[in-house]
Amino acid sequence: MKKIKIGVIGAGAISKFHLEVAKAIEWIEIIAITSRTLSKAEELAKEFNIPHVSESLESLVSDHHPDGLMVLVSVNQMYNVARQAMEFGIPVFLEKPPAMLPDQAKELEELAQSKSILTQVGFNRRFYSIYKKGLDIIKKHGELRGLTVQGHERMWRIEKSLDDETRENWIFANSTHTIDLLNLFGGKTKTVNSLSKSVSPKFSSADQIAGLVEFESGAIGQYSAFWYSPGGWSATLYGDGVTVEFKPLEKGFVIDQNFETTEIVADPIDTQFKAGFYRQLEAFGNLIKSGESQWPAADIHEALRTMKLADQLR
Repeated sequence: MKKIKIGVIGAGAISKFHLEVAKAIEWIEIIAITSRTLSKAEELAKEFNIPHVSESLESLVSDHHPDGLMVLVSVNQMYNVARQAMEFGIPVFLEKPPAMLPDQAKELEELAQSKSILTQVGFNRRFYSIYKKGLDIIKKHGELRGLTVQGHERMWRIEKSLDDETRENWIFANSTHTIDLLNLFGGKTKTVNSLSKSVSPKFSSADQIAGLVEFESGAIGQYSAFWYSPGGWSATLYGDGVTVEFKPLEKGFVIDQNFETTEIVADPIDTQFKAGFYRQLEAFGNLIKSGESQWPAADIHEALRTMKLADQLR
């Protein structure tokens, strides 16, 4: 099988999770890496046997001709680096979120459309094996009737480390991790209503959110997020005579009509590697090979839909 050759931009902590998976997939090869801090790129190249370290994105593409690019930079850098990556016209993987603001994500979507660029955005939870198994259980019993997603943050721990722009846009920078689950499980939205307010005197953005969503399928969803209250992240699916609970998001449980609880067992690749990352990278490789995006992957259009939903909720 011909190997898919990928170039990586970014050498932060998240890059290591992707590189660990790439090393385990025989038909994917990381051929070059570049980073704003070249010393970090050199360290990762040595650790993961990446043959080339490039001084720039331009030289990475011109010298090594990758089949696709993975942009694994911080949210503050993502929009600008993503624009640069798309100029080469080859498939692009963007870590989540694809931009700090919905308007920026919209620009990326338009750029991708104008250049016919294949895209994938790294909402890795979409690839959790327990999520597919949980949805299959719901569908086996009938329809998805409702879902709840809780996206509480630990703002009291992290706000001092955030710059003003990131804190003001935290719902896009981080809360899209959980808001995307509304789109994954519920599908396209029909109506969105929300109450929100801020309890922090330092910032104007909402940090208390209670939202109701009606999906085109007829299912009803709830989203709640209280950023200064301990609670964690969770999701619950309500079906016909069955409930599936993911609390925490990395664990799945089925509750039947007798209130008996059975754990959903994750596939080994979700315990061997950071959950979702293996099938996520496989999906990007298959996107490059086939030219088609397959569920549950999110392209830039789907990621923009999540960011727009976040904007409606705040």
